[in-house]
Amino acid sequence: MKGNRMSSSICAIILAAGTSTRMGQPKQLLLLKERPLLEHVIRVAASVDFSEIITVIGCEAVNIQKAITIDDPRFRWVVNEDYLLGQSSSLKTGISNIGKQHAGIMVFLGDLPFIAKNTVQSIYQIGADMLLEGEKSFIVQPEYKGTPGHPVFFGQFDRNLFMQLKGDRGAKAIMNHFSHRKLVSVEDEGIVLDIDTQGDYKKIKNLNK
Repeated sequence: MKGNRMSSSICAIILAAGTSTRMGQPKQLLLLKERPLLEHVIRVAASVDFSEIITVIGCEAVNIQKAITIDDPRFRWVVNEDYLLGQSSSLKTGISNIGKQHAGIMVFLGDLPFIAKNTVQSIYQIGADMLLEGEKSFIVQPEYKGTPGHPVFFGQFDRNLFMQLKGDRGAKAIMNHFSHRKLVSVEDEGIVLDIDTQGDYKKIKNLNK
């Protein structure tokens, strides 16, 4: 596969530092099929040939690291001490901790545990192929029934652009600065199925019994 030649320059960044205010407890540690919610996201990312898998945590960082063990040399935790400043601070923390050799990153959200492995592989492969073709400053993003979701691939990106982010909008504020944005239609509701409230959690648990 062409994308495999680019794997050394593509990193996964999982954002999971939030306070889970609406949930009322750390949603990273909510159990789904006997595993913490965040662990599901990490394992899906680990199914693809990334060179690094960085998971940015903040709130409840110590407890999260105790609860989740990932036996993969590509994986590491990074703690965002400024997590109260919003999702953008976690994205900046992740970007600051990857090597300069990375030409592409794929950004995951830690509360989207139902993304299909084949969706992640597809977005990864499209992004890797675009890197090989010399595409500059681009985004590849899945969409489900017209709604964009995650993970999002950023190729040949300007790190300084990410460092300008503020608040809780993540990378949305800078997407129009990229030369090309490719939306990929997928039959995978998991790309938009996040868990924010106790009601969401109860509904998801009932669906996955």
